[in-house]
Amino acid sequence: MRIRRTQWRDNPKPVPEGLLVTAIGDVHGCSDHLETMYRALARDVEELEPGQTTCILLGDLIDRGPRSLECLMMAADGLASLAPDRHVRDVALVGNHDDWLVRAVAGTLTRHDAMLWVRNGGLATWQDMGIGNPGTVEGLMRELRTRLPDSVLGLLADMVPVYRIGELVFAHAGVDPRVPYEEQSREALMWIRTPFLEPDHWPFPFLVVHGHTVEAPVADPPVRAHRIGIDTGAVISGILTAVEFWGARLRFVTVESR
Repeated sequence: MRIRRTQWRDNPKPVPEGLLVTAIGDVHGCSDHLETMYRALARDVEELEPGQTTCILLGDLIDRGPRSLECLMMAADGLASLAPDRHVRDVALVGNHDDWLVRAVAGTLTRHDAMLWVRNGGLATWQDMGIGNPGTVEGLMRELRTRLPDSVLGLLADMVPVYRIGELVFAHAGVDPRVPYEEQSREALMWIRTPFLEPDHWPFPFLVVHGHTVEAPVADPPVRAHRIGIDTGAVISGILTAVEFWGARLRFVTVESR
């Protein structure tokens, strides 16, 4: 794995002094990339010496890639496990793929959900967890609940659809500009595309950091007026991207398959 960091650049939405904010894009079962990214971010925490760090996973930890369970277990430990004395807060957002697993564990997954899941990379996750042909949705939910460790069940229970720090908002897919922020639906935060990506009007003062829609991997991802997209399609491109916010500066960190 190769780690690259861009030069620091202006952050249009500065974060409080002494706070380092990091966000990691869609992982999709690429556990080697996630492990390397966590270690890179842990080194940055040691070098920058922030008073507090918030590390946000933007969702879609699972599906398509080969090691979804390992990704979930790493996320349950979080960046805090690699910087135990650095006051790290880990936050996991629920992506549309994660939500199928969340509902399966909660016992609310429908047959229609399961069909959508398997058509969108879910089979790789089931196989990674040692599940062959579950037979029924009820059987699938039962198998998943019994095969997930308590740490992962806790992670899934604690996932949130959106997280805000000042004028930075973190959501898996984005925010619907047609709806007040306080009334955003879980569905929109996990699934929205065009109305958010190319809005006719942006009514909010904040900037959204998101995944879900794959951005072509470039040396220095664009910072748009209303959003920063950091899903660089790790499972296809071999590139996982994160962004770091440090005061009035920001930079990108990428982990690339050699």
